[in-house]
Amino acid sequence: MSRKYKHILSPLKIGNVVLKSRLLSANALPHFLQGPELYPSDAVVDYLVGIAKNGAAIVTIGDWTNLKQREGFGDGCHFPMWDTRDPALENAMTLMVDQIHFYGAKVIGATHLNAPAGYGVYDGEPSGMPMMSPEEMEEMMEDMQEMMGGDGAPMPFGPPPGHDGPIKAMGIEQMEQYIKELVDKMRYYKGVGYDGASIHASYGATLLSKFLSPKYNKRTDEFGGPMANRSKFPIMVAKAMKEAFGQDFIVEMQVSGEEDDGLTVEDIVEFAKLAEGYIDILQLRAGDGDLAHPTGFNSQPHDPLTIRFAEAIRKSGAKIITAPIGGFQDLDDIEEYIASGKTDMIGFGRAFICDSDYGQKILDGRGEDVVPCVRCNRCHGLGMQGPWKSVCTVNPLVGIQHKLNALVPASTTPKKVAVIGGGCAGMRCALYLTERGHQVTLFEKSDKLGGQLLHADYSSFKWPLRDYKDYLIAQLRKSAVDVKMNTEATPAMIAEGEYDAVIAALGATPKFPPIPGLMNAEGSPIPGVYDPIEVYGREQELGKNVVVIGGGEIGMETAMYLAENGHDVTILSRQKKFAAEADRVHYYSMFADAWKKMPNLTPIKRATTTAVAPGEVIYTDKNGESHTLSCDSIVACGGMQAAQDEALPFADVVDTFIIIGDNEGSGNVMTATRSAYAAAMRI
Repeated sequence: MSRKYKHILSPLKIGNVVLKSRLLSANALPHFLQGPELYPSDAVVDYLVGIAKNGAAIVTIGDWTNLKQREGFGDGCHFPMWDTRDPALENAMTLMVDQIHFYGAKVIGATHLNAPAGYGVYDGEPSGMPMMSPEEMEEMMEDMQEMMGGDGAPMPFGPPPGHDGPIKAMGIEQMEQYIKELVDKMRYYKGVGYDGASIHASYGATLLSKFLSPKYNKRTDEFGGPMANRSKFPIMVAKAMKEAFGQDFIVEMQVSGEEDDGLTVEDIVEFAKLAEGYIDILQLRAGDGDLAHPTGFNSQPHDPLTIRFAEAIRKSGAKIITAPIGGFQDLDDIEEYIASGKTDMIGFGRAFICDSDYGQKILDGRGEDVVPCVRCNRCHGLGMQGPWKSVCTVNPLVGIQHKLNALVPASTTPKKVAVIGGGCAGMRCALYLTERGHQVTLFEKSDKLGGQLLHADYSSFKWPLRDYKDYLIAQLRKSAVDVKMNTEATPAMIAEGEYDAVIAALGATPKFPPIPGLMNAEGSPIPGVYDPIEVYGREQELGKNVVVIGGGEIGMETAMYLAENGHDVTILSRQKKFAAEADRVHYYSMFADAWKKMPNLTPIKRATTTAVAPGEVIYTDKNGESHTLSCDSIVACGGMQAAQDEALPFADVVDTFIIIGDNEGSGNVMTATRSAYAAAMRI
């Protein structure tokens, strides 16, 4: 074992409990990994046990019993539902916990409760939707309709059952009732072997988080006002857990380190001191759920937001364990944070999702080999309306890992394989092939590897994809793959080389939408028209005023890239929502917040482009009225055309021929990676 990450792997004692490392796996199950079973599915169990095997000292499992979120559609229905009313569940739960314990990890249950019916933090607390502008209300209604299944779906608005009248402030009686119910809930988990509880008190999203926050707590009695008062009820809950289950039962509370117009870092430092002896671990999160899931827009490389919360608590001398979470993955950074005393532990979600060998790479001291998270949030689901399935853009094993023994042959006869194309799919497939023992040659006709990912070198907010592209290139250089640059493979070349198999990863090229006037008589775009790929690195060639036609993710990202480089950009979309194919977390944390901060970006939705002429774009709005935009340049997004005709001739010269990635029309990094893995495993 390498000693490179000795602080990450150093044990930590909490009471009489010894944790094997400084890694805490938070409540972060890939969405929809659980099937319709009312007990832990094989996929969920294998995933959670894999986290323990990967080095996590604590594996957090959500309180997924007897929930109702599985009814209907939308992101909320991703939670599993395990039926604790069935006595047979206890054996399934115990078996899952035993397997996690097998790898020396502790199990804690993430839990919280809503306020008793008719009660809240303070008298008159709003029970419905917050005040919004008409524009915000329209957008929210459209989003909800989309998540609930379309324009005709019923809307889940209005106060919850039992909240028909004015909300009353919880008193001691209701607080004690809340505590009893929460302790009783955890008693079940303690009985099946859980080692602790993780209490949700962040984002202003739960009752306890609202008590803690001056933004939501408007009480004037002993439970309101200064932090010493606002913290009383959350600490009462933690104290009751300790009293019920003993001092060796780990009590964690997840809190936001600060909020807009709410909690401050000073508040959390004070809370940490007040919670000494009652709360063992403070899991430190961002102020809201979207910011807590870092993206290329709301985070920067090597600068996770929440580490400063932990550092402030540690500097204060508070006797409490800190575990910041949100964007931590780089092992060299994490080792430094712990070694320098900035924090005691680190909380993870996506790091364990992205790399199924994360723990082994820690043991081996191979931080440079960790697969970087591209911060796309596709582990939260694909789009506002699904499809509802578990995926990871950079880890094709997510969702199928428990089936690999049946899918992947244990061994294979080494073969001579040609991979044609050095984009994302080609590079990843070549690496998988050489790991399986094949002799691999990768042909790239240009002087650069990366394919469509090369655009990430230019956009400030695409740095996670840039890092992933650079990671693949670095892995290729370390591997046994024979990379031939500036070499356009031909069927004759492959036949002469006597290859056994060809993996075609020739990619795809942008195509223009069928808009009158966009193309000349020869079928080429008129002067001043660009596709969304060629503008990257050439933005200085475009005029000041640019119209982008097409409001999907590609169009919006291109518009934002041009806007951040000084162009005045108008983007037109036929849809009622920009970047509609983005998942909810990605949409709100990246697009919705970022583009609204760009004064030189004007989005126009429900706009159908009807004609184009040099220097102008004509569109009709949602009312059917026609408008003309003057512009210097036009970027037209019409999708991609897979280079399948160029790939098919290679099938005549080898026994095994497989098309992957954009070459088969997959369309994104996630599907390209999954097709690359599947192809490599089949050879």
